[in-house]
Amino acid sequence: MTTCSLIILADRGGLKAYEVTETPTRGPSLGLVEDFDITGMELELPFHVESSKRHVMLPSDWPALENETNHRVWKQLADRIAQIVMAKRVEGWSFAAEPTIHKAIVDRLPVAIRERIVEHVPSDLVKTEPAKLRSHFRSLQPMRSTAVAKGPARARRAPRRQTELKPTAKR
Repeated sequence: MTTCSLIILADRGGLKAYEVTETPTRGPSLGLVEDFDITGMELELPFHVESSKRHVMLPSDWPALENETNHRVWKQLADRIAQIVMAKRVEGWSFAAEPTIHKAIVDRLPVAIRERIVEHVPSDLVKTEPAKLRSHFRSLQPMRSTAVAKGPARARRAPRRQTELKPTAKR
């Protein structure tokens, strides 16, 4: 199994990338590589929408506008993830995003990068502290040896002595 050397967390507002470094005494530690926030410029519409004092157009008023905005955000996040993974030249990486956008972002990644994903975590973990991320990723948890997993060896109990029951006299 390929080890994870990069963890990328994404939500609709941006992404965070952490590099995983293995320390001999404390296990894996995470270092922030990139913190990318989507501002308003990335969401700019391809055409000019005029608003008047009487009517302000909301994305919910026009479902196609909301879909277009979502597609732009997902594409931007996928492009940024591809840049990070290629720049770091990692063999395997883990990806976490909220379930509603996880598949949409993964589908927009180039195939070569998508195939290197070691672990998919469909959770919104962007605002989670790096110290608490260990519990969400199996690749960050310490490997147990078989002796530890089984527990300590127990001494077998000596077989019980069977005592013969004496027939009691009936009265």
